[in-house]
Amino acid sequence: MIPARKSPFFVRWFTGQVDKRIRKMFSRVRVRGLDALQETLREAPVIVVSNHTSWWDPMFCILVGHRLLTCDAYAMMDASNLLRLPFLGRVGGFGVHLDDPADRKRVLRYTRDLLGAPGRLVWIFPQGTERPRVAPLDDFKPGAAIIARTTPDVRVVPVGIRYELRGVPGPEAILSIGPPLEAQTDVETARLAQQAAVTRELETIDRFLMTAEGAAEFQTVRKRAPASPGERLAERILAFFTRYRTKGG
Repeated sequence: MIPARKSPFFVRWFTGQVDKRIRKMFSRVRVRGLDALQETLREAPVIVVSNHTSWWDPMFCILVGHRLLTCDAYAMMDASNLLRLPFLGRVGGFGVHLDDPADRKRVLRYTRDLLGAPGRLVWIFPQGTERPRVAPLDDFKPGAAIIARTTPDVRVVPVGIRYELRGVPGPEAILSIGPPLEAQTDVETARLAQQAAVTRELETIDRFLMTAEGAAEFQTVRKRAPASPGERLAERILAFFTRYRTKGG
């Protein structure tokens, strides 16, 4: 396994860069359940389990953990991705070689050690790899369930993530954070409960998108950065030279 190599200075700098990039790319970021997760972290260490559909998912791990919650946040990654993007180790990423059973055991022990105190958060994508948005959520692996069963006082919190284009420049990122799950002693029962809980959070997002149900619960935490003066000037110049002309005008 590849341990995290967190650097407080690098965390502050890099999370600022991630925040800027998200503001530039996304029209809006909405989050439901953030305050409740903050309260849970005051009481216990937390495992977040989430669906995994996009390269952007780790960026939102960083935004949520280091900017919105300002907690001691980590994330489990495929070791091959961490070797390709080693700077993620400086903000709490740690890697597991998914095809090595012995390495999986090492990373389980390492994760339990990380979750030794309230205020610690480890984000896990139980699907292991990115899956299409439309793929059924039926492939959670048992790692997070094993860690939860063997880590004292840890809470497991489900999170659903969606990215949607909705008639504005740039997509919206929408995250729904659910309540902590009931502790389970059976790994398979816990795995299925985690999978079902993340599915419920995705369904909550889908209802919001289709009907605006629960709109007040989705807090806007980031908006697209305004265009620069140069960009606004370029738009006006382009509009002038491509304007519609009337006869005789």
